[in-house]
Amino acid sequence: MIVNSGSFRDPIGTVYEKDNRVFRKVDNSYREFCNRFLLSNFFQQSQKKSIVDTKFIEPLDIGLQEDASSTFWLEHEKIKLITYPHEWGFETLKKAALFHLELQKKALEAGFIIKDASPYNVQFKMGEPIFIDLLSFDDYREGSYWVAYNQFCENFLNPLLIKAYTGVEHNQFFRGSIDGVGAQLTSNMLPLSSWLSFNTISHVHLAAWAQKRVDATSKSPLRSLKPGISSRNLVALWESIILFISKLKTKKKTYWGNYENNTSYNNESVMEKDRLVGNFVSKNNLQTIVDLGCNSGRYSRIAFVHGAKRVIGLDVDGGAIDKANLDKELKTREFIGLQFDLMNPSPAIGWRNRERLTLWDRLPKIDGIICLALIHHICIGKNVPISEFIKFLFSMANNILIEFVPKSDPMVKGLLANRSDIFTDYNEKSFEKEIVKYGKIHDINDLKGSTRKFYECHSKL
Repeated sequence: MIVNSGSFRDPIGTVYEKDNRVFRKVDNSYREFCNRFLLSNFFQQSQKKSIVDTKFIEPLDIGLQEDASSTFWLEHEKIKLITYPHEWGFETLKKAALFHLELQKKALEAGFIIKDASPYNVQFKMGEPIFIDLLSFDDYREGSYWVAYNQFCENFLNPLLIKAYTGVEHNQFFRGSIDGVGAQLTSNMLPLSSWLSFNTISHVHLAAWAQKRVDATSKSPLRSLKPGISSRNLVALWESIILFISKLKTKKKTYWGNYENNTSYNNESVMEKDRLVGNFVSKNNLQTIVDLGCNSGRYSRIAFVHGAKRVIGLDVDGGAIDKANLDKELKTREFIGLQFDLMNPSPAIGWRNRERLTLWDRLPKIDGIICLALIHHICIGKNVPISEFIKFLFSMANNILIEFVPKSDPMVKGLLANRSDIFTDYNEKSFEKEIVKYGKIHDINDLKGSTRKFYECHSKL
């Protein structure tokens, strides 16, 4: 039984994992509420859709000899991959924010309220958000205020506003601060045009002004809504924020976001590339795949068509990732696209650097990797030795499809246009030599209409 490193802050319950299952040990003071909540129509209608499936379980059923007088145990549905807000694109964070508010409304109708607004409590299943923290729910009492208001602004609204108004990615803020982005920093970053929005003034600028006054007088902050607000007004507040967030958009289009329609490949190359990817997935019966440099998801879609059950797409470009996650076909599959920089991957953050884990520590078992048109960006664009890149690929999976882009390719020539060519190891001979250190080359295919080659490789293990 392993303690989940991210659950230690909750004094009521602790999450454990064992045999690919998820359990929660809960203080007995919460038993009556938990029983009532799990039997409610709200939960019954939400389980497996909006809230993870949860049930009571006896300690003996999981091999524990415990006195049941002080605690009880729950078992939760396991989410295959836990992701973090610093890995989400703008549209994914926006979807999570709207989901949280809509769930608040439904909970209130049933007499409950969500008492916090941590984005880490929202995960994704089959492309749709799902809430994973049962203990965040509590009974609603008429006249109560929204205690999670500040946390919602810091973790959802403020990061979205920064991206929408300035184009600055929210991801780096979350990597540097596990608790989101405060009102003062957000207010300082937003342009003068943001003062034309009532919502931005009320939720950001006035909040920042109030916080400054608090800091100056050393008094307790008064940012939360005052006690005495009615449930009707709570719903009105949530609906106004929902409408506001729904209209937020990113103004700047990214280069890679439209790359699928403006590639350097001709039609013959595109069709051949599609065929090679599909054949790689089907003949190796690959179920879980990482699509490195997934762009807007073309080859992830092809992987699903040829038998893949789950695809995790990684790309540094937020516009491309947003496009992939909004793709109509991928939204019906077990696909998640993450905004992810291989040169600066998700670190372990939080308490003792253990509260939130690296992506490599969270990934499920990977059957195969699709790595197309990426090697030159890493090895030449970022000066990573080809030996290191190949070693990295084989550390992730036993089956790899990699597109080698030679120096004669126009894209590589562009990378070398304004710099010296110091990359003596970047050639097919060195590339193949590094592969056979860790595995074997099963097949090599020339990409028709191009100087590029596709290598299908398998680990020695």
